[in-house]
Amino acid sequence: MAINTFRLICLLGVFYITIHHHDAKSILIQELTKWTLRNENSSLETSVSRMPTGVYTALKDTYGDLLDPGNDAALRWIANQSWIFSTKFDSAEMGHEMVNLTLHGIDTVSRVRVNGQELGETDNMFVRYSFAIGHLLLPSPNQNILEVEILSPLQEASRRFRELQNEGVFTGPPSCPRARGDVECHRNYLRKMQMSFGGEWNPVALSSGIWKPVAVEYYTVAVLRDVDVAIKRNETYWTLDCRAFLSTPATEDFYVDLKVYASDLLDKPFVLEKQIVSFASPVLEFKISIPKDRVTMWWPNGYGKQMLYPILFKVKCYTSEAGHDLSARTESQKILKVGFRILELVENEDQNGRTFLFRVNGHPIFMKGVNYVPAHTLPELSAETESVEYLLKAAHKANMNMIRVWGGGLYESENFYNLADFYGLLVWQDMAFSRAAYPLAKDFVASVRLETAQNAQRLSYHPSLALIVANNEIELYLVTNKSDFGEDANRVESDYNALFETIIGELSVISRGDFSPRPGPMISTPSIGVAQSGAEMTKNPQDPNYGDVHFWVDDKDAFSPETYPHARFVSEFGYASLPMLSTWQRALGNGSNVNSEDIASLIRSRQHDVKGFIPMLQQISYQLPFTPQHWDENIEKFIYFSQVAQAMATKTAVELFRSLRTGNQTMGALIWQLNDVWVAPTWSCIDFYGNFKLIYYWAKEFLASKSVIALYDASSNNLNITLTREDYADHLDSQFYYVLVNTYLWTDLIAKKTIARAFGLGSNQLEVRPIPLELLLIENHSKEEIFLEIVLEDKDGEPVARNYYYPVPMKNISGIKDPELTVQVAGQECSNTQPPYSNSFSLLITVRFPALLVYLELIHPEYIMKRHTFSLNGFTQTAPRKTIYLVFEDDSECLTLDSANIKVQTINQYLLQNN
Repeated sequence: MAINTFRLICLLGVFYITIHHHDAKSILIQELTKWTLRNENSSLETSVSRMPTGVYTALKDTYGDLLDPGNDAALRWIANQSWIFSTKFDSAEMGHEMVNLTLHGIDTVSRVRVNGQELGETDNMFVRYSFAIGHLLLPSPNQNILEVEILSPLQEASRRFRELQNEGVFTGPPSCPRARGDVECHRNYLRKMQMSFGGEWNPVALSSGIWKPVAVEYYTVAVLRDVDVAIKRNETYWTLDCRAFLSTPATEDFYVDLKVYASDLLDKPFVLEKQIVSFASPVLEFKISIPKDRVTMWWPNGYGKQMLYPILFKVKCYTSEAGHDLSARTESQKILKVGFRILELVENEDQNGRTFLFRVNGHPIFMKGVNYVPAHTLPELSAETESVEYLLKAAHKANMNMIRVWGGGLYESENFYNLADFYGLLVWQDMAFSRAAYPLAKDFVASVRLETAQNAQRLSYHPSLALIVANNEIELYLVTNKSDFGEDANRVESDYNALFETIIGELSVISRGDFSPRPGPMISTPSIGVAQSGAEMTKNPQDPNYGDVHFWVDDKDAFSPETYPHARFVSEFGYASLPMLSTWQRALGNGSNVNSEDIASLIRSRQHDVKGFIPMLQQISYQLPFTPQHWDENIEKFIYFSQVAQAMATKTAVELFRSLRTGNQTMGALIWQLNDVWVAPTWSCIDFYGNFKLIYYWAKEFLASKSVIALYDASSNNLNITLTREDYADHLDSQFYYVLVNTYLWTDLIAKKTIARAFGLGSNQLEVRPIPLELLLIENHSKEEIFLEIVLEDKDGEPVARNYYYPVPMKNISGIKDPELTVQVAGQECSNTQPPYSNSFSLLITVRFPALLVYLELIHPEYIMKRHTFSLNGFTQTAPRKTIYLVFEDDSECLTLDSANIKVQTINQYLLQNN
């Protein structure tokens, strides 16, 4: 690669990036990083300390954090005003044919001015806007002034609603979030992150700002924006079917020279010269063949390596057939990390309907995963590298292989998809439309078309991208709310079809005529799938025999396998819980000194579910010894039981879905939701500060590739023991296993009965063995007095997986004893160590009797704000001794702990209290 020098100069808050070559000059990108912010009448003005930014972020030091208690309402005045961001910059170079101002993300409606001249407007936060500014630039030493005036999202949403209503554009009743308390309406009239208007688990956070970089680009003809790499293979070669997307204001066709460098794949660069590209559709298409033996395939997490190959695409664009001027800035480039995989969505007809399964590299894979919401409710903070990596790494460690980017949020950052590639997390990508009717207005449709094409081009090359779905729950919304639309129902449905058929059409920019590089697109979720969908909208998008379903039933016992549908793919389901006590203390800002009344008040104010605490308390009451009427009298107990109920219900659902893998009946389960955007009662597995709830600790086990599942079948009075392997081998790879079912009394650590079964199981196989429950009981003892431990061992007798079955609801257990549990803490000796410190502690847990669902919580007043994890939590202990590890991320200071810093709760103590 003929790169001789690289220069990065920071001057007056402006980054200049140039790459010099011996035979060409690259485009010059001048990133604008030093800004000020003022309100409409200039009565408030401040410097902006970081970019990208937003108004709430820029004003945080002055008015407080939007997410502090009460501020989501108290700071609403910010969203009700217009704000002006301004910056000054020198003209890096004069005399170029093309000088663009490129705004990669403005949130949302804005007017853009350079040196007092209005360039145009933005009205879609998901679109990249470029304006020609060369004719407006001032020569040095004069400085140019750029202003981005961002209009009030509250006022703009209402104005557009009224304006289109007056024009006869009808979208039904006002689209307001389904949530109790404080929400804002008309979100469907702005191409803005839809969750900004509030919801069942998130605050109103009507952000305004520059949420992605702003740059001035100096060049001659065109800029390389994105490269779509679609992959196919035959017996001898892999083929990279590529499309290079260029951006140009040119009014005539031009020439492109291309070089592709991939040292791991190609012995020499791939070269094309003097390719004519249409200015009206500036796309360069080409194919590169790679010998099969040069490639190691990319696999989802748990099935193989995530091999990624760096590829450099370099283009030179010029207008003269004689070639490019050496002094002209003609060259731009993209570096991608490409993974080689073949991905299919299989929707074959069977006796029940159609399958809905993802096949990767010829291998059917059960999708175990989670739904993802933006890492922060303010979009400018949602791409923070540390936060995003923490969450995706957590999903990887919990044995997940798919993550759904929910349609109420964002098209995520490049960092997100790079990490998904790295961690082997297939991405189910919703487009940013959710549960509303959207206006079929000309300008709106044009903006959405551009949004679709730009984001598809940006994301398409990622090996993790599994499926694009055009919207979240809109078909379900239209079907279930049809009566609300009255005589306009057919018109609303017709407008829906027209808009989303347009969107599906725009996605053809990344499709291929002779093969399918990726499944779909699918029009909505839930739906009856791709193959079954017709010209008319289905009457039942929740049909369990086709496509995917969203399962939200909270008035049935979630601990019973009979509650759940035998659906083809469950892309959304979950249960709510409360974050740990220290999370609430931290949110209130006073650490462990916060009183219970303040915590209870915050919990109530953050409960946005329209049903309040009823679903959570109802699920707890099915199984656990808790009095729901007085939860605020013992908040620690409520938190513990809410997390136990969430973990138990989700585990039951996932284990049922995994047991239905036989015959490809059910081939995916995505838990709602991975993460939180504030401290609140929500459905998350990980709270806002990164603390793991019990459901996350349990998921690491119930999503493991080798698992033993125990589900009770009431119709036969059998305990169905399912052994499942979800992995890949290029041959059958049959392995020998033992399953031991140990029957315990609650009064003894020694099993009173053991039944063993032998299994032979190959790669990606599953086997079910029913055992009559009567065989597992102990004579002269009731079901209330026993519990079962199911242990999976390999051929050498080493434990591979473990599970438990409790024959009766835990509140009905009889004969349980105080486990007489003690904790001994051992860690480093600070006087003998040097930084960085390991800050890892071993906790020796000893018991004299079985301990049911041991919950460990750090209560050290100075350490509760430090991110930490236990190696295991919420476990049942039948061994006299068990070692758990507590690890802190912080290695900058030496930490010390003792047993007084660890709080322990068990079901035992609450059962004994009730007795």
